[in-house]
Amino acid sequence: MNDSDSSAQNGLTRRELLGLLGAGALAALLPAGLPGQAHAANNADFDTAKGPGLIFVVGDGMPAGVVRAMHEVRTGVFGRANTALHARLRDPRSALGLMATASLSSIVTDSAPASAAWSTGVHTANRHLAALPDGRPLTTIFELVRKRGVATGLVTTTRVTHATPAAWISHQTNRDLEDDIASEILAFRPEVLLGGGFRHFSAAKRKDGRDLLAEFQRSGCDTVTDRAGLLAATAAAKPLVGLFSASHLAYNLDRLNDPALSAQPTLPEMTAQALRRLAKNPNGFLLQVEAGRIDHACHSNDAWSSIMDTVELDDTLAVIDSFLAVNPKTLVIVTSDHGNSGWGINGTGSSYNDATAALRSYRAGKASFEAIIRRLKGKNAQQTQDILTESTGFAIGLDEAEMVLAAMEPGYGGFTGDYVYQPDATIGLLLARNAKAKDGKAGLRRGNVGFTSTNHTAEDQTLLAYGHRARELNLARLLDNTELFDTMCAYFGLRHTNPRMAQDEAARLLLATRQDADPRLHIA
Repeated sequence: MNDSDSSAQNGLTRRELLGLLGAGALAALLPAGLPGQAHAANNADFDTAKGPGLIFVVGDGMPAGVVRAMHEVRTGVFGRANTALHARLRDPRSALGLMATASLSSIVTDSAPASAAWSTGVHTANRHLAALPDGRPLTTIFELVRKRGVATGLVTTTRVTHATPAAWISHQTNRDLEDDIASEILAFRPEVLLGGGFRHFSAAKRKDGRDLLAEFQRSGCDTVTDRAGLLAATAAAKPLVGLFSASHLAYNLDRLNDPALSAQPTLPEMTAQALRRLAKNPNGFLLQVEAGRIDHACHSNDAWSSIMDTVELDDTLAVIDSFLAVNPKTLVIVTSDHGNSGWGINGTGSSYNDATAALRSYRAGKASFEAIIRRLKGKNAQQTQDILTESTGFAIGLDEAEMVLAAMEPGYGGFTGDYVYQPDATIGLLLARNAKAKDGKAGLRRGNVGFTSTNHTAEDQTLLAYGHRARELNLARLLDNTELFDTMCAYFGLRHTNPRMAQDEAARLLLATRQDADPRLHIA
């Protein structure tokens, strides 16, 4: 299926959608409605599943502020009556709580131990997957449910070897060993594996020269490497592996604007195909779906990209609603592994009355900071000004372009140590300041999303559960992230307790092995 004749949302082709984006109309056409509504033909038409299901949806590094901004953009800018996420948040049948996220080694977690807390029920140290700091492996929920014949799946917009999906399979103590993680994924062979990270499965890129994708094929898996292949895949009972980019998939904003990225599927498309495949299993399924690039956009202080990747998460929840409409024995859990960057919509103007317009002004953006910065390499100040103005939709001054170029230089020290992603944070700051008027005075406000850093943050995260047995599982409260492992075990009728490590023991071990443990935490 090519780009021009592909079946797209609301009867429009992807090319037509791309043409509408510049007019700010695209998001109004994407599938996100109320629970139970029918959605686009290529995302609906689900058959009845053969067993119960659990869909665990992760907005990686998804602050509460970006969720509110996504809802405002879809309803206030693009005219939607509601969003799929807010419809579920407001539904009295849903269970709504908060979740603590600290790891064994820090009040601020990274994604590896955060996801391992879900998959194992145990706190481990930052950068560790399903393993304690002394190397002891922790049994994961995927390993447990497989013994019951339950099918497993991972869908992500990041590399499939990245921390959040990897922690449900891998027992590495270093999340960066992604070639090794890929080998573990092959050995486990989930029934569905969809996302990026082809380079960790490629003989040309791996140090050991193994072609893991070919090994998946020889083991009986269907393998696809582009959107057309994914959409053409039938809902067979065979495992499905799809790797659509060497690294992460592109941001939603860039995939919508750049026809060169049309071979990459959307998160809703991957989720729909995963559900069709997993629903064939008579013993049920457990699927993790990750909107992983929300986190990356927040790290970059890129407000519009983070909003648009949250829009894609909302589209995915709409697809899941279509699945639930014919498969009510499905539980859905939606949460985030941690906060990120202090993402906040700041009150602006007299009595804050300019705040809504300032937030909505980000809609002019046509490219992520990631895509913009690639274009800036080797450019002078005038060229940088032109690229920034064209890509963000805001008039950028020549002096501001020079600020961005300075931030691209090695050793740039214009920000405190909390703004380590540069020139990303500088661009983010420029897009949230007043433009200069011709008389030199402050002109109209640009955007108004402010960031406290480019780092993860420690605030508790929203926890939403709906669907089958959602109100029975005691989730409408403040709970620890490790408790979701017990929730999933209870849902599938399992009981398991992994070994644990005390915080002081972990601190001593990490300090002794020089794994970035703060000596102030050492307990004698």
